[in-house]
Amino acid sequence: MAQIGTNAQVSFVDETVWASGTPSMTTAVPFLSESLKKDRAIVASDAIDGTNQRSIWREGLNTVAGDLSIEVYPEGVGKLFKHALGRIFSAGPSGTSNYYVHRILPSGSLPAGLRVEVARDAQTWQYNGMKVNQMTLSCAIGEPLTATFSFLGYNESDATKTTGLTLTTLSPFTYDEGKCYLDGSATETEITGFTITVNNMLADSKGKLGSKFRVEIPKSGFMEVTGTLNMEFDDKTVYNKFINQTETAIQLKFTSDSTFGAGATAYDFQIDMPRCIYTGETPNISGPDVIYHDMPFIAFYYTSGGDQEKDSIRMRLVNSEASY
Repeated sequence: MAQIGTNAQVSFVDETVWASGTPSMTTAVPFLSESLKKDRAIVASDAIDGTNQRSIWREGLNTVAGDLSIEVYPEGVGKLFKHALGRIFSAGPSGTSNYYVHRILPSGSLPAGLRVEVARDAQTWQYNGMKVNQMTLSCAIGEPLTATFSFLGYNESDATKTTGLTLTTLSPFTYDEGKCYLDGSATETEITGFTITVNNMLADSKGKLGSKFRVEIPKSGFMEVTGTLNMEFDDKTVYNKFINQTETAIQLKFTSDSTFGAGATAYDFQIDMPRCIYTGETPNISGPDVIYHDMPFIAFYYTSGGDQEKDSIRMRLVNSEASY
């Protein structure tokens, strides 16, 4: 019988030691697509034996990698963001709603690893030692906020689907719940969408003699945070920041229509990049329609910031979950 994607499930759990142990799945999340897979290379010998054909081969490097794309929900996703940036600080419960505030920040090293289970209908695989090499957040008019996590990992194995995990029933954050603020202004800036990419610059080929697998997935360069604001060209205010190379603070804030607890606290997700430089270009005319002007940017470390304010990107999630 054909197996179908609507019966699939993705779940995950923290590893305390990279690619080791047998932790049980703790979290399942609704997802849009996944491409996690094993690559088992073959090395063909170039030895000449008089036949004009290769006759010798051996097994090469074994690796796993791939993407997981989700809509960003108010709950159930904090662990993925922690593994994408590096560290998380949770405080609460507070207020009559017993809400928790989770501050997710970059770190010099990522968590030990994430174990991901993918139940593709009746067949289930498990991927261990997974680390987020890159995360992309995006949102546009008429669409939910989405996130894609690009993983590198250690190995794939057969597994049995974990049952009994609870999926969130909340709606994802959507475009109409989001606002953009520039340079601390209380007035939102009109944009039609955005994309943010966090690249952790992980080494994808660290191996050693005697092993067909990666032995570690360390960082191998500066973490890079880039993005684009999609906007109409109304005047030269933002364009002049590009021309004059003026640093800009960018804040994106999503406040859900859904609330929780006795105090009816709204679920909240906020992204702050306090020091951005636009790398755009002059707007052009492509036809008789509204002139749109995309403003790409690079985010930098904020050396003058206070505690938990210096990082090139930081996230703040408010919900009813105690920890990740």
